[in-house]
Amino acid sequence: MLLDNFFKLKPLRWFAVWAMIVSGCNAAIHLESRWMYWSWDSFSLYLFFAFVLSSFIDFIFITKLSNRNGKSFYIEQLIIILYGFFLFSLGSNPLNLSLNLLLVGFPYILFFYIGHLTWKIPLKIFRSSKPNKKDFAPLLLITIIFTFIASMAGYLNDDPMISTIAAVYLPFPLVAIVFPPGIRHLQRCRMYVIFIPLMFLSMRHPWLILITGPLFLLSRYYFYFTHGNVIPTFKVDQPD
Repeated sequence: MLLDNFFKLKPLRWFAVWAMIVSGCNAAIHLESRWMYWSWDSFSLYLFFAFVLSSFIDFIFITKLSNRNGKSFYIEQLIIILYGFFLFSLGSNPLNLSLNLLLVGFPYILFFYIGHLTWKIPLKIFRSSKPNKKDFAPLLLITIIFTFIASMAGYLNDDPMISTIAAVYLPFPLVAIVFPPGIRHLQRCRMYVIFIPLMFLSMRHPWLILITGPLFLLSRYYFYFTHGNVIPTFKVDQPD
């Protein structure tokens, strides 16, 4: 019962939310120390409250967004981008906002939006015996272009973190659009658009593993023993 109430908060979304919080923290620290690596000191009481606050704000955000009947597609995209900016600025501390921070933060926010676009591609199109690539190719193409821009922007900002994150992720949507339609390609796109930034950010902020690891294991335990589903997972397979 307790876990049921907990999972009503949609904690699987927290992986992406927390990644943006840490991205803001990482960008702020990057401007002071470009060579920072494996720093336990980057965690603070402020970040702890930012994690807690963002988790509850996210539940309110998705509730309000899902209840917007007849919302414009473009309005929804703008809301998502602004939401990514909000999470980034919360992680970096709004008092630290500056033009340099916004320039460094741009590719992080763009990658957050890339994740949104990736998860917007419906997997139900593969229920057809002959799925049509035209149903998801436009979004994949936009994702590829934006991922390349994020990587180049990170490179121009001399930020090895986001430039590498985007570069490592880029082959996944490329494979999905070049090869014949396959649900496994899109499943990998969905998983790694979250996993890659979390793992790279953990190289600078190792305490992030101690936060995301228990949530990952608890979620697998809950969904397996209550619904028989192994999620979250790195398994790619044709769904039943």
